[in-house]
Formats: sequence, C-alpha cells, structure tokens
Amino acid sequence: MEYYYRLTLLSFWVFIILCNHNKCFGCLEKERIALLELKNSREWDPISSYDPLSTWDDKKEFDCCVWERVGCNNTTRQVIQLTLYRAFRSDIGYLNASLFLPFEELQYLDLSDNRLTDLEGLDRLSKLKKLHFLDLEGNHFNNSILPSLGTLTSLKTLNLSGTDICKGSLTQGNISLLAKLVIVDWKSSSKLKVLYLGYNNFSRGIPPSIFTLNSLQALSLVGSYLNGPISYGLCELKNLRDLDLSKNEFEGILPPCFNNLTSLKAVDLRGNQVYIPSSLISNLKSLEFIALSGNQFDGGLPFTSPLKSLSSQLKFLDMSNCNLNMSTTDLLKFLHNQYDLRYLDISHNNLHGSFPNWLVENNTRLETLVLRNNSLSGNIQLGLVVTLLNYFDISNNHIQGNLQTDIGVVLPQLLYLNLSKNSIEGTLPTSLANMKYLNYLDLSKNSIEGTLPTSLSNLKELDTLDFSNNRFFGGIPESWFLNLKFLISLKLSYNSLSGRIFPGLFNLTSLRVLRLSNNQFIGNLGRIPSNIWIFDISQNQMTDRIPSIDIGKLDYLRTLILRNNSFHGPIPLELCNKSSLEFLDLSNNHLSGIIPSCLNLTSLKYLHLQENKFSGSIPKAILQSSNLITLDLKHNNLSGNISKWFGFLRNLRVLLLKGNRLSGSIPLQLCQLKNISLLDLSHNNLSGSIPPCFGNINFGKIVPGEDVFEKNADVGTGYNHFEYTDLLQMTGMEYMYVDWIYSEEEEVEFMTKSMSGAYKGDILNFLSGIDLSCNQFTGQIPNDIGALTMIMALNLSNNQLTGPIPRTFSKLKHLESMDLSRNKLTGEIPSELTDINTLSVFNVSYNNLSGEVPYMKAQFSTFDENSYKGNPFLCGPPLQKPCKTITESTTVTLARWSASYGMDLISLFASFAASYIMTLAGFVLVLYINPYWRHIWFNFIDTCLSFMFPFWSEAIYKVDNP
Repeated sequence: MEYYYRLTLLSFWVFIILCNHNKCFGCLEKERIALLELKNSREWDPISSYDPLSTWDDKKEFDCCVWERVGCNNTTRQVIQLTLYRAFRSDIGYLNASLFLPFEELQYLDLSDNRLTDLEGLDRLSKLKKLHFLDLEGNHFNNSILPSLGTLTSLKTLNLSGTDICKGSLTQGNISLLAKLVIVDWKSSSKLKVLYLGYNNFSRGIPPSIFTLNSLQALSLVGSYLNGPISYGLCELKNLRDLDLSKNEFEGILPPCFNNLTSLKAVDLRGNQVYIPSSLISNLKSLEFIALSGNQFDGGLPFTSPLKSLSSQLKFLDMSNCNLNMSTTDLLKFLHNQYDLRYLDISHNNLHGSFPNWLVENNTRLETLVLRNNSLSGNIQLGLVVTLLNYFDISNNHIQGNLQTDIGVVLPQLLYLNLSKNSIEGTLPTSLANMKYLNYLDLSKNSIEGTLPTSLSNLKELDTLDFSNNRFFGGIPESWFLNLKFLISLKLSYNSLSGRIFPGLFNLTSLRVLRLSNNQFIGNLGRIPSNIWIFDISQNQMTDRIPSIDIGKLDYLRTLILRNNSFHGPIPLELCNKSSLEFLDLSNNHLSGIIPSCLNLTSLKYLHLQENKFSGSIPKAILQSSNLITLDLKHNNLSGNISKWFGFLRNLRVLLLKGNRLSGSIPLQLCQLKNISLLDLSHNNLSGSIPPCFGNINFGKIVPGEDVFEKNADVGTGYNHFEYTDLLQMTGMEYMYVDWIYSEEEEVEFMTKSMSGAYKGDILNFLSGIDLSCNQFTGQIPNDIGALTMIMALNLSNNQLTGPIPRTFSKLKHLESMDLSRNKLTGEIPSELTDINTLSVFNVSYNNLSGEVPYMKAQFSTFDENSYKGNPFLCGPPLQKPCKTITESTTVTLARWSASYGMDLISLFASFAASYIMTLAGFVLVLYINPYWRHIWFNFIDTCLSFMFPFWSEAIYKVDNP
C-alpha cells in the first residue's frame, strides 16, 4: 500500500513539474510578456472603445488566454489567434510586424481597420509557418506590400479589402506575386483558397493574373468600381465555390461558361445590371445562395423554367428590385420544387395575384420572407403548419380582409412583422399575443378598427409598435405601460383615440419616439417621458400651458410638435436650454407674450410658431441659429423692423413673416440669404423700394447634394437573422428599422397660383417664390428680378409700385404665377412675356397700363378679362374695348410712342394741363384778394394795349386796303 501511495505522490509531482514547464495553468510566459509589450507599445491605442484593455494586465489575470482578443490552443496553451481590429492609434501610420514573432503557433491574425500605411517587417512573418489567416482590411497599404505578402507561404485566407493596393488596378507584376503564394493546407499542399479584394479601385478591370489562382475557392470583389461585361476569365477558376461581385457596375449577359463552375455554391451579383440566362443553373447542382437584387430583367425571369435542377437545396434567393412583373401563378411554377428555402426576398417587383400562402406552407424552415412593395391581393391565410419564420414583410401591397384569428399560433417565432400600407380591416386577433419574441410590429396605414387590445401587453420584447393611420378608438390600455418595458417607438397617430393620456405612459424609460397626433385626446399634457427624443401630440384637443418643468428635463429632445391644440400662455423659458432640439412646432395654438430672447437653439433646423398671438419684435437669439432652414412666424402680432441679423441665417431656405405688423424697409442684409427659396413678407406695413440685390439670391437653384427637405431620416440599419457562411461570409439583405433618431417631414404653407397650399417633403426642394403683397412698397420693380430664372411664384400685388413691367421678366422660364395687380404700373405689357410657357396665373389688374393686350400668343390666350381689368388704356381681347388704328386714335399712337421711349405722354399732357389750370387759378385768386396788385396788373394791361394799338390799326388797314 505504501508503494502505491509513493507512486501516486511521485506521479503528482511529475505532473506539477511538467505542467509548470508547459504552463498548463496559463499561457506561455514569453507570449504573455510579448502581449504586454504589444499593449505597452506606443503604437497601441489606449482609448480604443473596441478593446477592454483591463484584461491585458498581469496584475489582474495571470493567464493571457482568457484576455480579450486572444485565443489559445486548449492543450499547449500557446496563442493561436489575435484579433486586433481597430486596436492601434490612427495617427501612427505604421506597425512593426516583428511584435508578432514570439507567437510561434499563430494561425489567425486580424489587423483590420487600423488605418496603417506600412507594416514594417511583414516578410518576417514567414517564420510563422502555421499562419493561414491574415486580415488587413480597411488599412491604407499600396501595392508595395505585395512582395512581402509573397513570402507568407502558409496563408490560406487573405483579406485586402479596402486597402487601396491597386490605385486604379493591380499591375501584372504585383498580382503575379499573389498567384505564387503557396500555402500549406492541413492535409496537403495547395494554393490560395480565399481572397478578399473588395472595396478597392479596379476601374480598369479585373487583373487577368487573378484567373491563374487555380485553387481559389472564394473570391470577393465587392464594391470595386468594376464595369462592363463580366470577364470570361472567371470561368478558369474551376474550384470556385463562393463568388461575390456585388455593388459594381457590371452589365450585359453572364458568360455561359459559368455553367462549368460546377462547385459554385454561392453567387452574389446584387447591385449590377447583369442579365442572367436560364443556362446559369442548368449544371450548377450545388447552388445554395443566389443574390441578384438590383439587376433589371425588364419583366423577364432569369430562370425560364422551375428551379428543378437545384434539387430543392436552394437556401437563399434575393431577387428584389429586378422588375420581374409576374403573377403568383408563375411564381408557383418558378419555385415549385423548392422546399428548403431559408431566405426569400422578391420585393419591389410588381408581383400581382393572390398572396402565395403555399410558399410559407411548403418551406417550413423559411426564416425570412420579404414581399413588400408589390401588387399582391387577397387574404393571408396560412395553414396550421407552425413555421420558423422570424422576419415577415409584406408591406405596401393590396392585401385585404381580416387577419386570420390564429396568426399568432402559426407564426410564433416572429421577430419582425410588417403588414403596413395594405387594406386589412376588422379587429386585431388576440392570438397576436402568442408572438412572445416579437420586437417589431407595424400595421400602419390599414383599415383596422376596434379598441387597442390589452393582450398586446404580453409582447414583453416589443420595442417598436406602429398602429398609425387606422380606425382604432377608445383609450390606450393601462397594461401597456406596465409590461412593455422595452418599448422604444410607439406610433398611434391618425386614429380616433380619445380620453386623457394615462400618466403611466411617461414611465416607459426606454421610450424614444411617441407619436399621438391627429386623435381626440383631451386634458393637459401632464408629464413627458424624460428620455424622449421625438414627441408629437399635434392635432388633438389638449389645453392648459406647456409644462415648463418637464420640458426642462428633456435632455435628448430632438423633435417637439404640439401644433393644432389649445395650449395657451408663454413659451417656457426651459426651451432655451435645449441644444439638441432640431424641430420645434408650436403653431396654431393660443400662445402669447413675447418670443423668449434666450431662444438660441444651436441645432435647430425647423421652427414653426405661426398662427399664435406672439407680440414684440423677433429676438436676435433666433437669428443666430445658424443651422436654421425654416423660420415660420406668420400670422402673429409681431412688430418692429426686419432686423439686419437675418443675414446670419446662411442656411435658411424658407422665411415666412406674413400677416404681422412689421414696418420699415427691407434690409440689404436679407440679400445675404443666398440659399433661400421661399420668401413671404406679405400683409405687413413694410415700405421703401424692393432691393435690386434680390436678383443675387438662388430662389430655386438647387445645389447638388443639398436636398434638405427630403424626408430627413437618420434611421438604424442592420441585417436580418439569416447569414450564409461557406468560405465567404454573405449576409442577408439590408433593411431599415426603427426611425427613432430623427425622421420629420417638413411642411410649409405658401401662396401660389392665387391659392394657399401646404407643401411638404421633397417637393420643397423644387418650390420657389417671393410674396411681397399687401405692403406699401414704392418705386419701380428692379430689372434684377429677371435674374431669378428658377423662381415659380412672384406676387407684388397691393403696393404702390410705379414704372413699367420689366422686360427682363421674360427670362423667368419656370414662372407659374405672376401677380402685379393693384399698383401704379404704366406702359405696355411687354410682348416678351409671351415666351414664358409655364405661366398659368397672370394678373396685372388695376394699374395704369396701356396698349394692346398680347392675348393671342402662347399662354396668354388662357387668361380672361379679370387679369387686365382696371386699366382704362388697355384694349383688345379678352377686354371688351377694341384697339383703334393709328389714324383713328391719337391716344393709342401716343401710348405706343410713350412705351417706345419709356414714358407715358398721355399722363404727361394731363399733368401739364392740370398744372396750367392750377397756376392760372392761383394767379386770379391773388388778384382778387389783393386790390393793390390788381390795380398794378390792370394798369400794366392798359399800357400794353396802348402800346400795341398803333400796330394793330396799321395791320388792319393794310388787310382791308390791299
């Protein structure tokens, strides 16, 4: 017994000694020291948010194998993997590769996204005989790195995506180095198998030497500026299994020789213009992944027969935006033999016919089904087969009828459900509560009615809920506020919901987006969720004051919309501190008082305070918000002058000050608003002349890339849950989700074509106009206005403008509405205006214009008498007064002559006669009042007559006696 005891004890000590020698309880000491040296090197980024450096500390953890980004062999405890993406300082530019030499068993090295320009001593890594994976993506190497890469004979996977190694294209000599890369497989010798060259610039084409890499199994050239037809040389890669040519500009027909690539399992051609003939699949028995979205097939299918040759093994098919234009009957033939689909996206294709319920029933392993933006009709009536579907999007179709009552039983695994923009009606089935994993539910823009179901409170994972634009009524269930703890976005706008807003709603600490607009909610606002970013309760029946205390706590507020309610009182001063606020709309309420002078919102882009009772002047603080795009203050009681501070709003596109009590002249600083497109100063007490410098403003000239009124959505982007990984990593389609950062569509009201209309969204990028009507402007209309060649609406009516209509207005080729009525304009209507073919409203009534109306020319033939009435000297159709000929009408002659020389002789003669009569009357009046002057005048007349009498007598005598 003692012998066995001693033998056991001896074995234990031998084990301890051997383990200590091999570091069984930790990584090798030299590798641990090397890692610490790597961490302490000056190249390391000590503030990287991608690496918790606290684990790389000998005082906290002896075993470096448990450190972040380090992988070890479980037996030898030697480091075999280092994942160092974004780990080094972005300003160093280089890295010494010798730092990795102590890791003799290293197999996997990831140095991506470090912005390196040089990897010094890269060839020394040839000593690492087992290094088979090297990722250099996202650095800034040039092709000088290729000779060093040629020494790494063990490489099996090389990623050079986004490294700028080609600067236009790889040279023949440099790419040949890649062809010579001999690598050691685990069992036998072979050549390079996986090559990532995406996001480089191969605008000159794929280098032919790539086609010599005969053992290549995976090739990625994604996003590499490739164009023209796809090269036949790719067919030389007989062992190719994965091919990614997406996000390029290829066009033409896919080479028929692709049928020879019988090992091909995945092909990604998304984002090109390639036609795929049916021959593509005739021999490709191994295809599992086909991605062709964005390639236009002009109504024809790339596969003219059912996918029989794929032996039902197709797992991924993405053909969105391919213009298929087919019926669901043809779709049944097309996918007849496919029973193992995991991912199917055929959205944006004008598919028509009934919703293909059979597609879900036949493919019980289907995870993603995307059919949005087609013309599918009928009902969704899935069978009783429980599926694995987790992403289901059939939005923007013509689906009708009620939702099936057991939809939650049939689709229990759903994470994402989007049935918006259809014609679904009826009430919501209670089985929706069975989708316990659901985090995105969008049923907006349907005709669903009834009360909001309390059972939805069981969806505890829900983060996005959109029931807007339906027919729901009643209140919001209180149970929602108790159980939906992770709710981020709640949209219930455009329903018939009523009652008071339950205070528990504002206890949802995760809530970022709350839209309750266009309902019938009543009462005061109460509390606002403290972490809210977008809050919209417009078009309700809310009363009382805006709660100042809660406003002050909203540190992340981006959008606040309270328009069309009955709020009263002043603007809370707490709004002055909201530096994050971008969209503020308090319009159409009963707010009063002055606009706070502290309202300097540095991030503000859109400000709507119209239709209230604000008084006082426009504060300078607003005029220092340099990011402001829209400023709408119309229909208040604002007074004072238009401040010169307006000139600081260099990004301003819309300025609406209509219907106030502003006075004074237009400051020249307003001409500094070069980007403005809509200017409305009408219905004020402004005076003076119209600044000629208005002609220097863009007014509708869009600068490329500045479509500021496009729906401004800073949305999240991500991938669905399907991911295909063979040799290349290929993910599913990109989708948009949860617009909970900022997505507000701007809307403004402006008078065009004699009508006031609301314009919103992208159309505001193209709308332009000036409205200075109903003021007291004097002087002539500046000829410089004719330089506004893109303007669409011009209204100068109801002022005291004089002089002729500028002939330069003929340059306004996009003008749709011109109103110059009720001024004191003179002269003829310039015949050059008939060159404006876009004009649909023209009004010059109640002026002093003269001459013949240019009625029978172009657009002017559509204008009736109302466009010209109140001008007594105008004649010709459509007026009842005919124009006389030159011999018959001195008035017309004078009118034409005066127009030729830029003056009105009729008015001149009339004014001369009036002046003569007034002078004579004054002279007589003076003689009547002052007898002394009258006596002197009569004596003067007698003297003159006595002097002239002899001459007159002699003249008369000669006439009578010739």
